[in-house]
Amino acid sequence: KRVIDGDTLELEDGRKVRLANINSPEKSSVSYKLSEDYLKEFEGETVQMENLGEDKYKRTLGRIYAPEYVNLDIVKLGFASKFLVDEEELDEFNKAERDAIENSRGIWRKSDYYGCFKTEIDKKAEKVVIESRCGEMNIGNWQLKDESRKIYSFKNVSFFKIILHSTSGADNKTDIFWGSEQNVWNNDRDSLYLFDRVGGLSHYESYGY
Repeated sequence: KRVIDGDTLELEDGRKVRLANINSPEKSSVSYKLSEDYLKEFEGETVQMENLGEDKYKRTLGRIYAPEYVNLDIVKLGFASKFLVDEEELDEFNKAERDAIENSRGIWRKSDYYGCFKTEIDKKAEKVVIESRCGEMNIGNWQLKDESRKIYSFKNVSFFKIILHSTSGADNKTDIFWGSEQNVWNNDRDSLYLFDRVGGLSHYESYGY
């Protein structure tokens, strides 16, 4: 019947469907319309849906086919990231995202600083070591996010190497603190995305896939 946002739609019978395995950008993102506009191409059309149950918001989790697998195509086009992927689909969604990133599709338009960073995620200690390969870097107003909707916005910070902790604390020259009330990094699998101040992808790391 209508598209609610880049990964959620409503059927004629009133059911709200959250597309499984993907996460489209928030409306505050410069590229959130890509996935939404793509889904709008199917408004008023008949599609096939595989019902996977309900999420915590009582929305139907679904795989949509029209006739191609819409959820996967959105990731292939670079309009959304993979998210909470079902075990049997891990490989194809991970490969789809990596290919979209390598080819700078959609939300994965590469920054001029792509290749300038190295990261090491310590999921148990809830911290990320970020190293610059391009000299001292100032990443004020850049953003770092996980596969879900957790986003950290950097203040005016310059470094060769710095540690971002998920917990609260006082920032200093070597350590900065997210201040998250919950853990950021999943123990099984997750991804890190670093975007520059104009939304270009500067770095990507994924584990558990």
